[in-house]
Amino acid sequence: MSFSPYPAGLVRRLAAAVYDLFLLVGLWLLSGLLLLPFHHGQAVDGQSPWVRLYFLFIPYLFFSWFWMHGGQTLGMKAWRMQLRALDGGPVQWYQAVIRYIAAWVSWLSIVGVLWCVVDGQRRSLHDILSRTEVVVVPRD
Repeated sequence: MSFSPYPAGLVRRLAAAVYDLFLLVGLWLLSGLLLLPFHHGQAVDGQSPWVRLYFLFIPYLFFSWFWMHGGQTLGMKAWRMQLRALDGGPVQWYQAVIRYIAAWVSWLSIVGVLWCVVDGQRRSLHDILSRTEVVVVPRD
């Protein structure tokens, strides 16, 4: 059950995702630079499973920290959206883990993201699975 009369729609979600993607690319570049001293200044081999896990963990840290501390990434703040648990409270760590994993499936299949177009409460797959909601924050 949604406690907000204004769930966030697809266009607003996509716009915030573009903002966050720019920040995420910057974090990935910085994270790659941090690995250079451990590889004697050479490029990192992307075939290593440890390197792949490292680069998958960076966005998890980025998103989960913002989700659990205020419910807004910088892109969500710009587009006046907030992520919260269904009871209106903050997102818990287990919800952030479920949401992050489900979001990868949603975005890679695109079906999970587009689900908010047909869902009556405008929920995407990762909203449903993590028992969270993305709502529009009213203007001050």
